[in-house]
Amino acid sequence: MHDFSASIEILRWGQAKVPAVLFNYGRELDITIEDIGVLAAIFYTYENSKPLFQTGVSVGQILQLCPLITKQKLSRSLNRLERLSLLSLQGNGGSFADKRVGLEPLFSKIEELIIRDHHLLTGEPAATVDDDIIEGYRLKIEQLELALEEEKNRTIPDMLANADNHFKKVADFISKKTGTLLSVKMANELKRWLEEMAMTPEFLLCMLEMCFERNIYNPRHISRIARDLGEYSVNSVEGLENYFKKFVDDKDRSKMLTNQFDPEPIEFGKYTGIDMNAEARRNIYYKWRYDWGFSHGMIMKAGEIMCQRTKNGGLEYVDSVLHNWMTKEIRLPEDADREIIEYKKRHKKDKSTHKKAPESPDYEIYISPARLEELKSNT
Repeated sequence: MHDFSASIEILRWGQAKVPAVLFNYGRELDITIEDIGVLAAIFYTYENSKPLFQTGVSVGQILQLCPLITKQKLSRSLNRLERLSLLSLQGNGGSFADKRVGLEPLFSKIEELIIRDHHLLTGEPAATVDDDIIEGYRLKIEQLELALEEEKNRTIPDMLANADNHFKKVADFISKKTGTLLSVKMANELKRWLEEMAMTPEFLLCMLEMCFERNIYNPRHISRIARDLGEYSVNSVEGLENYFKKFVDDKDRSKMLTNQFDPEPIEFGKYTGIDMNAEARRNIYYKWRYDWGFSHGMIMKAGEIMCQRTKNGGLEYVDSVLHNWMTKEIRLPEDADREIIEYKKRHKKDKSTHKKAPESPDYEIYISPARLEELKSNT
């Protein structure tokens, strides 16, 4: 039998506790789960920094007791919470590690919310709202609604008066099909379809007819369909029918409006030579893009590094590069370039301190597979 048990050591460390009231009032306090995690680290530091002979705890104590949090991430979170007036940061003249974090503003704000919702704590009866005040608010709302309606009625006729025949033709079609006057938002989108996307009125009428048949009336959703059609050069009625049949009728509407015809993973696949048609691979791309928050340009840069440094690299290599950048809070291309330069310097220094081994090929010049095929066909 063991003389010592790891579970006893676990109990000795105790538990990091955070007031559950933060979860209840989190929306009103405008805090996120990440903010709550940082606050939990601060509470844990408070509990393990006795006696409290000074107000608050230092940033250095938090970093020492909670090594999971990087200095950059803690600095960003503390500044955000300070802007929300949920904590105080003292010691502007010293280093960042010497700054002291105070939670008094957080407790004051929570107390205000609790007293607001539980008036019996004050010993006073609940406040009543005067009927005259309610009537005044109702009157103001009605006046604002009338003013908004008047502005809308003025804007649309002005747009129609200054528009060309193509705009008027499509606008009349939309009003007839929807049974309502053209809204300002729909009018603005209509100008984009005709001017920026360079759609002909005839093609646009066919597209709108198919949208309205499927109860798609939201201008933003229609614009997403219009961008898809332009991206893939769909310019015929037959192409329209194939698009709606494949990507609207047989698919869940919410998915159609979010990830169908997404050019980003397709461009990444063409650039790196990785087949991105499989849903599992696209999901990995979306993890980088939305869960980890990297821009498309940064993902393309990670793909370029994979192609330069490996012969048969894949998504796993790109995943490791992006995970490294996420850990180091590298989010901009120029920061990634600096990291690459520093990596090469470290690598060169390490090689000089060891016995020189046969040099391996250095893949610095990268040509995408699509471009390579084009060069081959020209020779």
